[in-house]
Amino acid sequence: MEFLASALAAAIVELGKCFCGSAYCKIENFAKFRSNLDNLRGEMASLIILRNSVKGIIAEAKRDGHELLNPALVEWLEQVEQLDTEVGLFIEASTTNNNGETLSKYCPSCCFSCKPGREVTRKLKDVKQLIDKGSLRRQTADAELKLGKQEVPKGQSIPGPSVPSKCLDSVLNSLNCEDVNRIGVWGMGGVGKTTLVRTLNNTPSFIQHFSVVIWVTVSKQFDKRRVQIDIAERLKLDTTMEESMESTARRILQRLQLEEKLLLILDDVWEAVDLDHLGVPEPGDHPGWKLLLTSRSLDADEDIKVEVLDDEESWKLFTQNAGKVVNLENIEPVAKQVAGECGGLPLLINIVGASMRGKKMVQLWEDALSEMRRSPVPNINGIYDKVYKPLKWSYDALEGTTIKSCFLRSYEESTNRGIALIENLKDSCLLERGDFGASTVRMHDVVRDLASWISSSSSSEDGCKAFVRSGLGLTNFPEVETPDSVKRVSFMHNRPRPRPKSMLQCPEVSTLLLQGNRLLEIVPEGFLMAFKSLKVLNLSKSGIEKLPQSLLQLRELRALLLRGCADLEELPPLGGFTKLQVLDCHRAYRIKELPQGMEELSNLRALDVSYTDALRHIQSGTLSKLSSLEFLDMSCGAKERLTRYAELACLERLTALYIDLDISRLASGSFEWIERLKRFHFIIADRRSTKHIRGGGYTEKRVTVLTLCLSGKDFGWLLNNNVSTLTFDNCEELEKFPESLGRNVCYSALRSLTIESYRGQFLSSNAGFCQIPNLELLKLFSVDHLESISQLASTLGLEFSKLRTIEVSSCEKLKYLFSVGGSASALEHLVSIKLFNCKELEELFVYGSSSANPLPHPIVFNLRRVDLQYLPKLEHLSGEIESWRS
Repeated sequence: MEFLASALAAAIVELGKCFCGSAYCKIENFAKFRSNLDNLRGEMASLIILRNSVKGIIAEAKRDGHELLNPALVEWLEQVEQLDTEVGLFIEASTTNNNGETLSKYCPSCCFSCKPGREVTRKLKDVKQLIDKGSLRRQTADAELKLGKQEVPKGQSIPGPSVPSKCLDSVLNSLNCEDVNRIGVWGMGGVGKTTLVRTLNNTPSFIQHFSVVIWVTVSKQFDKRRVQIDIAERLKLDTTMEESMESTARRILQRLQLEEKLLLILDDVWEAVDLDHLGVPEPGDHPGWKLLLTSRSLDADEDIKVEVLDDEESWKLFTQNAGKVVNLENIEPVAKQVAGECGGLPLLINIVGASMRGKKMVQLWEDALSEMRRSPVPNINGIYDKVYKPLKWSYDALEGTTIKSCFLRSYEESTNRGIALIENLKDSCLLERGDFGASTVRMHDVVRDLASWISSSSSSEDGCKAFVRSGLGLTNFPEVETPDSVKRVSFMHNRPRPRPKSMLQCPEVSTLLLQGNRLLEIVPEGFLMAFKSLKVLNLSKSGIEKLPQSLLQLRELRALLLRGCADLEELPPLGGFTKLQVLDCHRAYRIKELPQGMEELSNLRALDVSYTDALRHIQSGTLSKLSSLEFLDMSCGAKERLTRYAELACLERLTALYIDLDISRLASGSFEWIERLKRFHFIIADRRSTKHIRGGGYTEKRVTVLTLCLSGKDFGWLLNNNVSTLTFDNCEELEKFPESLGRNVCYSALRSLTIESYRGQFLSSNAGFCQIPNLELLKLFSVDHLESISQLASTLGLEFSKLRTIEVSSCEKLKYLFSVGGSASALEHLVSIKLFNCKELEELFVYGSSSANPLPHPIVFNLRRVDLQYLPKLEHLSGEIESWRS
């Protein structure tokens, strides 16, 4: 009976659950709802307290002149405000009716509903998440309040002209680019690198993008521990010298991990800095972190060179330092010349300008001008300590005496080593790219004076002093006796009389530079006798008509440079110069024959007789006996002069060759020896051609086809030797180009194609095969009947997927560059377009009406530069906005 009662009770309970389950659920929801609602009120109150605390920190910072609002903090505050409104409305709707009466009293079913229960749970979760985020935001903001913005060394801030505005814009663009994490600002000493970065740091609209900015001066005497302590102190971390670098690095890392937007500025960097060792992770590992460094050399994701100021900017900065005195009528012309002597170097402009401030006597200005022109180190207060001494650090930082010797002397190494040294000097801002292309260099005037000062001082590191009297307008060479320590003498770019007198005694001098003396017609017989140890004699671009017989006494001579001696008619016998390594007669137009004894120069390594129109004959057997010859330039010479290709084949050490090739003799010769050449420029022409071409660089393999009809010509075998640059100049039947190269043959090494002075029509033919798939540079000059580059591509079998640069000039019928949607593909690597004097050009890209394979948009998404000049009909760049990067 007891068992029956128990079973009956259990059955009743289960039956009750089935009938009353809904009621049980509502009771449970009601209990949880009231509990969660109370929790929501409490958590929301905590969030509001946290919000008010953050706002208080922001207000306090604002009173101190700092701006702490960053995008992450602004977003969090907006989320808190929105959630506060939502929670308030929810609580009100859950507890009162329209009359303000409590709903649980009059309508308890509303509180029993499951829907409000789920809603309160979700909002409670949202509030807790914002509390977690807000705690981190408050910690960061509090640290920023204590930290403040970076204090930088006092100095000039430049909205003025100390640094070109384009450099400022370049740095800003790089810092705003998500793909760039390391930005290097480099340039020669005194050019304004630190001033530029200081200006950025003092620009609120820029700095506010970062939660913290750390500025550390590294300097030439790089002390890792000092730099680490500077970073730690900037972050308000207590440090002691007894603490290990590893321990400090861990604490710096922990502190930096609180930052989402960090800018680390390392100023005056001379060598590689191991950031991990300091406790700073690499910027690339953290989106939003940037490293900005200033240096005299370059190695970063984005390198921005700070160039010297132009004339207008230089004058503005000079007037700021010199004051109103420069506006005086008698002072201004001389003052502008003084400013010009500063070479656009802001540091030098500041010092010279300040030294002349308030000086109203024109004689003082003229004296300053003479001093700057005459002496490598002008007698102006502060010049040595503030200009030349800092600049000399760049020289001292060069690795080894070899490269320092290259800087002070002239290039005497082999080509590859020489290029490496020159590039090192360029990266250290001691040399700059020349005005005539990448294969030339120039030296800034101030750096040139630095070189003269270093080489003339008793502290010259290689022990070789120099005696320099260049560009002074001397009419006679000075009558002095140089000490034995003098190894180099320079009288270049003066105005010596036709027959200068000199009583020089220079027994140990190895280098004599006389180039650029246009009035120098004859070198006195006794003059060279003073230089018995001479190894390098440079008479380039002088007015010399004949070399003295005393030259034959210089048996140690290694280099004889007669480049551009347009009046020189003959050379003395050179058979006794067994140590001669370099003979340069480039553009010595009047030389009719090579000197006697030429075949005896067994150590000659470089011979340049290019552009020697009068040299019509080279005696048979002469070239083949120059067994050490590595470099030979015979290009653009007399058309009657025949080169014996068999003699060139005998020169086993020859690695660089620049000659004209007679098309009529190519088929009969043997040219396997070309394969061992590392650099060459072959000019293929008909012997009847009288046109000379512009010279190119000595660092590539080039072929120029000059004034030829391409029909029936075969020179594809020549391009098989990894030719990188091909030029057609004033040729005919260019549509035969694929046949001349050999159909279905691919020339993957070819990177550059130039077509110049082509008068023929482009027939509607198709090459049917891509012969040049890796073209990077396309130049078109005076191609008369070309209407589009797409037309050229189909005719010649060109592929543009790797194309980087397009240069088009004086193509009078060109209407557009590319027809998009036809055979042209997306120009994903194109970065530069230069167009000049194309009178019919209407737009750059024309979209075809149909395409089986639609092109991606934009088609030129890497385009960085567009130069447009004298294009009268150009109305828009493209009819489709999708052509350009957004």
